[in-house]
Amino acid sequence: MTVTVDWVPMARALTTDLRAKGAIRSDAVAAAIEAVPRHAFLTGHYATGQHTRVNPDQPDAELLALAYADRGIMTHIPADDAGGFSSASQPSIVAKMLEAAELRPGMRVLEIGAGTGWNAALIAHITKADVHTVEVSSLVTIEASAALARADASNVTVHAGDGYVGHPDGGPYDLIVVTCGIAGIAPEWLDQLAPDGAVLAPVAHGGLHPLLRVTRTADGPVRGELVVNADFMNASGPLYAGATTSPATRSRAFPVPDPADARPRAVLEGLDPRGDYVDLWMHLAAHDTRTTCAGAEGTTDYTGCALVDADADAAVFVQPGGLHLTPGRASQALADQVERYVTEWIRTGRPELTAWTCSLTQAGNADIPLLAPADWQLYQDN
Repeated sequence: MTVTVDWVPMARALTTDLRAKGAIRSDAVAAAIEAVPRHAFLTGHYATGQHTRVNPDQPDAELLALAYADRGIMTHIPADDAGGFSSASQPSIVAKMLEAAELRPGMRVLEIGAGTGWNAALIAHITKADVHTVEVSSLVTIEASAALARADASNVTVHAGDGYVGHPDGGPYDLIVVTCGIAGIAPEWLDQLAPDGAVLAPVAHGGLHPLLRVTRTADGPVRGELVVNADFMNASGPLYAGATTSPATRSRAFPVPDPADARPRAVLEGLDPRGDYVDLWMHLAAHDTRTTCAGAEGTTDYTGCALVDADADAAVFVQPGGLHLTPGRASQALADQVERYVTEWIRTGRPELTAWTCSLTQAGNADIPLLAPADWQLYQDN
């Protein structure tokens, strides 16, 4: 017999945790996370490494502990009937994205990537308006629709289809929000925006997917500004296919660094992995397309920011307190360049991630074009 447990105190505790972490800054986002039951959007997960079915209508303590912890939850993998990866995003990332969206009552929103449906329900709770969300997996579409009905989110509609084309029938939108990592902005989305509308999307940059706010200027060009650090699961289909913006070395494993070649004083010690370390990472990525997220073979000690020379099988891992070089002459030359970048970052006042803006230019496959970031500049340079 399953004993149903009250989820409300756990949702409030999650909200308190997210406020303490700075992920929640507004009462509107806090109220949404307390009001929309995250467990109602889970019918199964891979949190333990194997698929586990759960009953959202009769949540037990184990399900609620999982649902109201600040962690992402894998709900589908390519081996199951969904045909790809799908997840319930980490609540702190969801909250940061909702805050960055600057949602207001009455806003018309299109979401690309429904997932479980929880994020769309949160958006609808804040805007009190109709929300459209597009999901590529037919199975995930069905599950999200059922979950939204379970949570009484009647103003959210899930559409099965390719997010690349958006959903023009529901526009124009004040905001298009993307919940999967993409290589660039689909041009069709801009045509579906209201005149003052924006796209908020995790766009590939330096091996991560920081959130980029994309708008059109009065004279036509498309501009983007980084708003918060994040990393998301890659989108399926043309939103990543044929992209040239993210190094193919993302997540590649390189030879283990030689301790004798380490440069311990090349990077400041004490950088916050969630703060100024990421600021440095974005500075490197703005200057050099060889910046990515990589690791070393057989160990997780060096996983993170790296500059790579794929042709020479060389990498320099950039960590708080120093540089770690894979063996070989190519790594030495690469490390010299990294040191110059680090010096420039310090000289310019250690600019934060949110100081960077970019233009967006057509890239990728000509048949399925994307607008990808280019010409990164600091605000004070504009």
